[in-house]
Amino acid sequence: MSAFKELVGGMAQGRDWQLMGETAAVRELLERVYNERYHSAKHYAAAYQLRINLQIKDDAASYAGWIAAENPSSGPYQGTSFAWFPGNQGSLAVLVIGTNGFGGDSHILGRPGHRRRLKALSRLHRGTIWVKPDLLDIATDVPSALWEAWPDIPAARKAYSRVIYAATPVRSLADAERVADVLDLFFDEHNTPLTGKPNERWQQRTQAIAGAIFPPTDEDTALKLLRERRFIILEGPPGTGKTRLAWRLADRVGSATRIQFHPARTYEDFVVGLFPRPVDTGLAFEVRPGDLLAANRAAADQEHVLVIDEINRADLGRVLGEAILLFESGEAQRAVRLPHTPDGYAPLLTLHPNLRVVATRNTADRSIARMDLAIRRRFAFVEVWPQLHVVEQQGVEFASRLFADMVWTFAEYADEDTLRLIPGHAYFLDPRPDLPQADRPGRVASRLRLELLPLLRDYLDERLCGGATEAIAGFADRLEAGLLERS
Repeated sequence: MSAFKELVGGMAQGRDWQLMGETAAVRELLERVYNERYHSAKHYAAAYQLRINLQIKDDAASYAGWIAAENPSSGPYQGTSFAWFPGNQGSLAVLVIGTNGFGGDSHILGRPGHRRRLKALSRLHRGTIWVKPDLLDIATDVPSALWEAWPDIPAARKAYSRVIYAATPVRSLADAERVADVLDLFFDEHNTPLTGKPNERWQQRTQAIAGAIFPPTDEDTALKLLRERRFIILEGPPGTGKTRLAWRLADRVGSATRIQFHPARTYEDFVVGLFPRPVDTGLAFEVRPGDLLAANRAAADQEHVLVIDEINRADLGRVLGEAILLFESGEAQRAVRLPHTPDGYAPLLTLHPNLRVVATRNTADRSIARMDLAIRRRFAFVEVWPQLHVVEQQGVEFASRLFADMVWTFAEYADEDTLRLIPGHAYFLDPRPDLPQADRPGRVASRLRLELLPLLRDYLDERLCGGATEAIAGFADRLEAGLLERS
């Protein structure tokens, strides 16, 4: 059995582990784990020290793990560490901040990518890794509900609940993959290379983490939400397939009206209005129903979807008018009086229960952020993010590599606002998949050069990237250099 598996087996036994209280034996095991998985060069190994305090008595806050070498050999320490707390029927493996503060690791905790990588691991392990919302928060305890679900470690809970920022329970050898991911991430964040087979494994896990940085959007879940909430908005960066998903939902419902909003859209176009028409004596005005009224009438006979592409490009307050009051899925049916009544329509407008509305919103357009406040509670919002597996399925190696590079760049350094600018997977896909596959790499390269690179340069020229400007500029340079090599 490997030293790592031996360690996880002991962690799973918790306080019943035979090495509890045997400091020298545990130290020797942890040294073997390090030598088995990580680079043995002296300057790497010298960056850490082992802290071991595994006591048999229940009222002691027992622990063991790795901390930064510059700390004292006992007492409070600074920085982050990987440790585990043995309890009854298992242990808790944690990433924890020393009770003496952040120390030299504040740059790790404060970098957006560290938390996002942990959250990606949590998604990969179906939520069995808990991650604190704010890694720099050392004033808030781990939620009580989590402590109740984890192995019982009351003394460690009392002493360290505020400084734990990621944790996963360990109850059997089946948990080894989770422990390995958290442990390897700890050393990777501290720039300690893995070696041998653990390194091969971590490279694969790194790719998996890149693919899980953003939560996937499930079409079935979106359709269920559309039918339950009636009014939803698919929002996300450009090129993530929002329009395609909206059309797919409409196709699955079976009946749809498809429109697009733009700055020239008016209330008269969308709800109802007077429009001139020539007659023998000059001009007359007729009342015409807008897209909303037409879609609502279609819903009288069957379930019907009104698809609104680019909803954020119009002045929603002026386009919707009083009709915004009708978008209430959870209340009794409301009615508004129309300013004009088209032939064959009632003067009071109510939205038929069969009517569904699915809209798309580009989060890279920051000029419309205030619109969310007016419609947030009336619509359910579904985030649509870039997805690595879509690019990988295409089979163009350099496109997958560049996409993963871009995802890491944005995820590691971008704040929440800048992250919403990340270009979607569509920029990395063949725009003409119907043409011969042999020419696909060239078509993809052309798209990256003519569409993605100018978009990134625009972001940089407009100073939209904040603290991630240097990193995103570096990716744009790598992209351009890689495309030049192919040309």
